[in-house]
Amino acid sequence: MIGRAVEPNALNRRVFAKTIGDSGMVDPGDPVGIATSNNPDPSSGARPRAGLDRVRSLFLMFVNPGAALKGALADVSPKFALTVSGAAFGLLFLQTGLDLLRIGSPTFPLLAASGLLGVIGLCLLGILYGTLGVSLLGTLAFAATRPFGATLPLGPTVRAIALGYSPALFYALFGVAANLLLGWNTTVAFGVTGLLWALGPMIATLRSMLGGQPYLSVILATLLGGFMLFGWAFLGT
Repeated sequence: MIGRAVEPNALNRRVFAKTIGDSGMVDPGDPVGIATSNNPDPSSGARPRAGLDRVRSLFLMFVNPGAALKGALADVSPKFALTVSGAAFGLLFLQTGLDLLRIGSPTFPLLAASGLLGVIGLCLLGILYGTLGVSLLGTLAFAATRPFGATLPLGPTVRAIALGYSPALFYALFGVAANLLLGWNTTVAFGVTGLLWALGPMIATLRSMLGGQPYLSVILATLLGGFMLFGWAFLGT
């Protein structure tokens, strides 16, 4: 008995999807490698690996953003990515508040009067800035790359930009530790340095979206990163 014939195109799509899922290759229609999710079947027993994949994506974004963009971000949710950027800016604003409280800055009399409550309020403002502000930043990146041929959808663009602040999160964690344990003023040494380091993943993301255009990606990343840096300077200092 001869079975039902399978259309060549359908068969090719199945084979291609199987290859993508097994090898972690990137769909040619997704040059950044993050729009197509390889979420495992909940019944497959692979769910516990999700947390490890998220931690791995954080470290990859810190040491090798290019490798992270080739597929490690496929299973990272937008919520987790924005949590990373929100925590990074929240800790940056926390360091700013601690430094201003320590030196008694006259530009923030309300902070000096309210003490730690003012520092906590500034930290909450940073979390808000790191989520809503980075969402706006991703939207700007999406709009700015459209005229130059980028095809990545808005959601994956925001997710990649947000997770690109993983280096800023690591620097902020070390900065808060040094601030509290050693009494250092760490806003510039750790906080601002982390924001500058985050330009690397942003450049890599934009370069992938723009088909490998190096100069344009550097210019756009500088403008977008400067937007967030000056926003922190306006709100936090």
